Formats: sequence, structure tokens, C-alpha cells
Amino acid sequence: MFITLFFVYSILFNKSFILSYYEIKSGFSENVRIVHLTDLHNYLFGKNNTKLIKQVLDESPDIVVMTGDMINENEEDLSVILSLIRELNKSVPVYYSFGNDETIYEREFQNDLTYQLEEAGAVVLNYNYLDIVVRNQLIRIGGYYGYYRTPHMDTSDQDKRNAMNEFCDSFENTDTFKLLLSHIPTTWLDWNRIDDFPVDLVLCGHYHGGQIRIPFIGGLYAPNVGWLPKYTKGLFIGKSATCVLSAGLGTEGFPPRINNPPEIVIIDLK
Repeated sequence: MFITLFFVYSILFNKSFILSYYEIKSGFSENVRIVHLTDLHNYLFGKNNTKLIKQVLDESPDIVVMTGDMINENEEDLSVILSLIRELNKSVPVYYSFGNDETIYEREFQNDLTYQLEEAGAVVLNYNYLDIVVRNQLIRIGGYYGYYRTPHMDTSDQDKRNAMNEFCDSFENTDTFKLLLSHIPTTWLDWNRIDDFPVDLVLCGHYHGGQIRIPFIGGLYAPNVGWLPKYTKGLFIGKSATCVLSAGLGTEGFPPRINNPPEIVIIDLK
């Protein structure tokens, strides 16, 4: 009976958000606030995601970033994410990078996802970057799906491998604050490369907070890592980079999130 109640409570709890706040040293003269959303997987929080939209805007962000798997690879309908972007973009700029679901979606449906996301108002960053000014502060913001600087894990296409390496070289070649939207955290955390690459702040998702969280133990399972992963969410500071790993908002298929409420990450660049 206790186990049944625990599961029911945990699943119902997924309708409420955890708000995680982080302060990151940037040397900026003005505070820049970022709201980070990831792994929505077409989930709805209220009709047309009104609950999610209200919570995001209540945090008064300067920009909103989405780091992939906001859709499901096997669902062609994009109405959930396009509606969310349109509503948020009325008040705040939205930057979007791909995850595995976006990458597979484009291949399976032969659908120009980038075009549709940009039509809705997002700036899509997929192996590219922009230098932007936010509150008079210069930021280089880029998007990279895959295992950063280990392109052999991503593709056997030599031209694409070269292009991915060229992106990393060019993205890193600046004294400007570098913000990377990179869905998969494996390179930075599990392979312990957070000390190696000069990226100021990396925002990741993908691990869903371990999917099922066990009290006093943590996450049960993470993609690409397996059972009882060491890293599932939080702030990680290395010698060269800082990584914020979000537990995300939704899930795809079974099992559901248990004892693992959806997370909205709020970052203040100080």
C-alpha cells in the first residue's frame, strides 16, 4: 500500500515545478538572467502550457534557452513546442538547440524543423553561434548536439566531423563570455572533460534527473550512462568550464518520472 501511494504521489507531483537557482560569475557589470528549459517531450502544464509560460515569465528572464528534446522523435505534430515558443517570444528572446529527438525527427519526417521553430520566433543554434548583447553585456551563445569535441562518437561522415571541430575552434576563439547549449552532458561530466575546454557555461539536459529518484541514493538511470549514474542534475564547476545539468520537464515513454518533479533552471550571470 505504501509503495502504491508513493508512486501515485510521485507521478501527481510531476504537475508542479522545482525552481533551481544558480549564480555564475561572469564579470558582467549588470546581472543577466537566463531561464533554461529542456526535455519537455511535448508535455503540457495546463492548457496550451499556460502554467509553464506563467512560471517562466514570472522569473523575469532576459533570455530563455531550450536545450533539446522539447519534442518527441516519433510525433510529427509540433503544435506544443511552436505554441510555447510563440507565447514566450512575445515577451523574451528564445534560443533553441537540438537534442537527439530533434535530430531524429528531421531525419524520420524529412521535415525542416529549424524553419518551423524560427517561424515561431526561436533563434535556432545547431552547430552555430551568435554574439549577442543582453543588458549591455556581450555573450557568445552557441548550440552543439552530441559529444563535444569527440565527433567520432557522433558521425562517420568526415566532412561533418571537420565541420563540428571547426565549430568548436571558432566558438572557443574569443574572450567574450561563452554560453554553450549542449543537450548531452556526457563529455563534460561522465568523461570528466570539464577541465579541458574553455567554455564558460554549458547548459545540458538529456538525463531526466535519473528518471526515477530514490531517496538518499539519487537517480536510478540515465541515457548513455546506465544504472545509478553519478551525475543527474546540478551545478558542476571545472577548471575551464561550468556545467549546469537540468533534470528537465518531461519524459518520453516508460517509465514515468517518479519522485522527480519537473525542473526549471534559473541562472543569474553576475
